[in-house]
This record gives sequence, C-alpha cells and structure tokens, in this order.
Amino acid sequence: MPSRVYFADLRSRSGASLLQKAGRLFDLLDFASLLRPGDKVAVKLHWGEWGNVAFIPPPFARCIVEKVLAAGAKPFLTDTNTLYSGGRHNAIDNVLTALKNGFSIASAGAPIIVADGLTGSDAVEVPAAGKRVASVRVAGAIHHADAILSLAHFKGHELFGFGGAIKNIAMGCTTPAGKHILHSDVKPSVDRERCAACGRCIRACAHGAIRAAEGMKAEINPEACVGCGECVAVCPHEAIPINWETAEGPLFEKSAEYAKAILAGKGGRAAFFNFLMRISPECDCCGWNDAPFVADVGILASRDPVAIDQASADLVNAGQVLVASRLEGKAAGGDAIAAATGVKGWRRMLEYAEEIGMGSRSYELVKTDREEK
Repeated sequence: MPSRVYFADLRSRSGASLLQKAGRLFDLLDFASLLRPGDKVAVKLHWGEWGNVAFIPPPFARCIVEKVLAAGAKPFLTDTNTLYSGGRHNAIDNVLTALKNGFSIASAGAPIIVADGLTGSDAVEVPAAGKRVASVRVAGAIHHADAILSLAHFKGHELFGFGGAIKNIAMGCTTPAGKHILHSDVKPSVDRERCAACGRCIRACAHGAIRAAEGMKAEINPEACVGCGECVAVCPHEAIPINWETAEGPLFEKSAEYAKAILAGKGGRAAFFNFLMRISPECDCCGWNDAPFVADVGILASRDPVAIDQASADLVNAGQVLVASRLEGKAAGGDAIAAATGVKGWRRMLEYAEEIGMGSRSYELVKTDREEK
C-alpha cells in the first residue's frame, strides 16, 4: 500500500502563510496523538555552517516546536558534531554556529542541545544486524528522546546525490566516529589533468591526507583519508572524483541501515518534513551555497522516510531547471540530481532502504493546498 506524503506548495495568501501551511502538515500527520505529556522530542535539523544561507529558516522550526509544545511535550533542537573540521566540530562551536545562523530559544522556542555532547563521544551503541553494519553509535540525546521529528532541507549532496530525511537521520544522528564508519568506503582520488594546484583541498583536509606532489598537484594518501568528502566539496575544478564503483553501494547501504537502527528505538514515534526550497547542489555542511539548480517546490511531510525522500527526488527531477545555476547549459535528461551533483547512483539508498523494510518508495502525494481553497 502506498505511503501518504502530504505536500504544500509555496503559494501564500492571508490566512495561509507558509508557517501556517507547515503547521497544517504537522496536524495532518496526527503526530500529536503519539505524544504523552512530558515526552522529550528531538527536533533534528541542520542549522548550517557559517557562510551557508540555504538551510531551513528558524521560523519553520518554531512553527513545529509550538505544535509539539501544544501537545504537552518538551521539544529541543538538535544536531551532532561533525567529522570534518569547521564550525560544528565540537559542541561549543556547534551552538555558536547555530546562534550566528539565527537559531536560539528566542527564535525557535526550544533549547539547543548538541546530541553527542561536548566532543562527540556521548553515544549509545544499538544493534543494527544489517548486511553492512552490526551496530550503530546513536548520539545520546537522540537515543534518550521519546520521539523524533526530522526537519530536512532537501538539496543536492556531493556524496549522496541528495540530502533528505534518511541522511538527516543516518549521518545526522550519529557521532563523528559513527560518521567515519559511514564514510570509510569513500576514497576520492585526484585527476591530475584537472588539478590546477590551487591548494584548496590541502588546506581543507583536517586529517593531513593531502599533499602537494609533483608539479604542486594534489595527491591523496588513501591510508590517512577518512572519506569525509570535504576535498570533493571545496575543489573548484572538479578534479577530485569519487570511485563510485566501490564506494556507492557501501555508503548508501550503510546509511539506510544506520537510519533504520536509529529509528527503531522510537517505536514508530517519528515524523519527517522535507523543505524543497533553495535547492542547492551541495550539503549545508559547506560554508557556502551555490545557486539553486531547480526552482523551489514546496514542503513535504510523511511518517515514512523512504516515501518522502522518493517523492522529494521525483519533484526535484520534474522541476524547472534554473539558469545561472550549475545546470546552465547542461542537459539534465530527467535527472537533475545527477546532473547537478555528478552522483548517478543516488537511487540505491532508496532502493536498499525499501529492501530492508524501512519504508516504501511507493507513495500517494496528497496536495493539501486544494483542501484550503
């Protein structure tokens, strides 16, 4: 049976602001009926790196927080520390970055808690029993929360092809050590013909895995590389490709197994929102955001993480390609995600998530705007 995915477009008028539309999506999910007074609810989102402005605006988080508060529960905004260097590598910098990007108890109505603690070591190991991983390190605050709400900015991603609900849970709810396990099969290499010897990747690598070799061209030491993908993101010359023949399957399949194991602890008390706005080609972990490659689409909500990601991807690929973007002059060929990110096998994560019983790729798109008119 197809899973329901509720959809609200971005048209707005008196009595139907975008915040009101997001609140209505929450009501349609009937998530409040799953909450008990005093339940601790993790509102998992990505508040962006400093310099990136594509993330979900704080008022949307507040809209969802107020719905949770009205149900008598106790929400908190949360994310985890990163594997890569940057403004979210420890809890102090992480919270300061959230504040700089406009997230606070004043703006969003709930406290900010970095789920894996000061240095990213606060975790609970839970069984996964998957093909790729036997256990998963779940960030402590997320593990101990009674329920979880995923607010994901749906966009492109340099390793996954796209970031949505599954990635927000899998990568976003584990510790840096857990992220390392997810990334461990991703081994980039340098295309010497494309490399311009600019040194950006060398400066960006937090693990000392890249050096200037012959002709000052970059060279990656595979033994020191942790597969975080930061060099792929910062290279302006597309000179650091991923060997997807070996990395694609393990990365996508491990991510699905991670997400399933993390959600298993919530006993079905989970819901997912994808915001298809400012659809940039790279992750919000980057300290910048390139121009959106397709036009804004809307907001989706579902109780099924696989269905909402499948629906989001379908809407993006069917969307209007924008000029003055990475796709300018390129033929998207019905797959704008692959054309914008270079990741051709992105569907594998959705296929595998369905195979292991995490959700369904078959969905019914319920357009809520028609009901409001």
